[in-house]
Amino acid sequence: MLNNQNNILFNSFMINNNKNYKNRTIFSKIWQEIDNDKIILLNGARQVGKTTLMKMVKEKLMSEKNVSQNQILWFDLERTGDLADWDKQIDALNVLPIKDVSNKYYLFIDEFQRASEIGSTLKVIHDHYPHIKPIITGSASWYLNIDESMAGRKTVIKIWPLSFQEFLQWKQDDEIARRASMLAENKRLPSAFVDIANNKLLDFLAFGGYPETVLADGKSTRRQILNDLINSYLTRDIKIWNYAANTLQVKKLLSLLAAQIGGLLNQQTLSINTELGRTALQNRLELLQNTFILYFIQPYFTNKIKEIAKNPKIYLADTGLRNALLNNFSIMPQTPEFGKMTENFVVMELLKNPDNAFMMDGAVNFWRTRQKQEVDIILRRENKLIPIEVKGGNCLKIPSGLKSFIRQYEPETAYVLNWSIIKDEQCKNCQVLFRPLWFADKI
Repeated sequence: MLNNQNNILFNSFMINNNKNYKNRTIFSKIWQEIDNDKIILLNGARQVGKTTLMKMVKEKLMSEKNVSQNQILWFDLERTGDLADWDKQIDALNVLPIKDVSNKYYLFIDEFQRASEIGSTLKVIHDHYPHIKPIITGSASWYLNIDESMAGRKTVIKIWPLSFQEFLQWKQDDEIARRASMLAENKRLPSAFVDIANNKLLDFLAFGGYPETVLADGKSTRRQILNDLINSYLTRDIKIWNYAANTLQVKKLLSLLAAQIGGLLNQQTLSINTELGRTALQNRLELLQNTFILYFIQPYFTNKIKEIAKNPKIYLADTGLRNALLNNFSIMPQTPEFGKMTENFVVMELLKNPDNAFMMDGAVNFWRTRQKQEVDIILRRENKLIPIEVKGGNCLKIPSGLKSFIRQYEPETAYVLNWSIIKDEQCKNCQVLFRPLWFADKI
């Protein structure tokens, strides 16, 4: 999580800056990369704030490093003129100050993947013009696998919708955010405060963490923003990335997946319900993953005979999106449906945690045996396993599946995230921490 020193530095920057930017905890991780020789790639779905983060980097460069406006090179490849400049390598190099090595330049490129040859162009810039530092954004991921030209030359930082902690700060509930952080220091919280924080969590679960939604007033306005975001994604992004995909089919598929969050992916059932063949279905699922709307976590296993080793579990990038797709914003705590929604919330909070910004893909898993013993989430960090059980209601004792995992894999620490129970227990040599659901970003 964002340490106190970085937080103080960031807040000082925000106060002294004439731009009214909101705090993003991932910003410190981005800024840590500003002086190295790597290309910084901010990768994530549209409208999660990537462009704003680039603008924040630009302002901080100018205010703290005394970088002049002339040393800032800014291109938005959704603008026809800028795209034309970067569509071919020779044109791109012609618009850059490649010969002026006496100055350090910062090259900002928004939606860089829209230019067909940009990977090789950025490789040339990195290898031959070290006085130019690229900071770029992208809203799709498959080019990272097929374009090897930037291999070893880039630092990829994933940008997600706001975390619950950021949501509280943006809503100016700083006192709640501060006191919620006290649990990470093993300080007790009064039950009345837990109830207040839980009510804030219900609002966050209902409408999610997309910046525009968080800043909007009124439930109807926030619903409209989410619906517009879905429609924009279907009518714009789908056509950009896969011209053969039928938008109505994709929306139907998305809605079916939204109703199954926290469950195992069953491609055969999805194929029947969407009337898509196996190949077409796999294509659409990849499309949703590669544009950061859909997220799968794979099973953790060491024994294929006793443990499930296939079928991933389904999650969406944002619970607000889920509710908009199902046209159901009613949140009923301590129900089975609420349990699935909170599990989705916890998975995404782990991914949003800045400490996990450079976490390898596949570091968040689940565990399930063929005898139906299971743990909702297994976090792999620094060669340690951290099992996490998620309960939508109160949980007074260690779940049996978690006990089984502890006996088999002997983790040092485990978590039971639930509605309001806060306590510590011991199971074998493992400390089991019972914490509220919104503690997830402190893990």
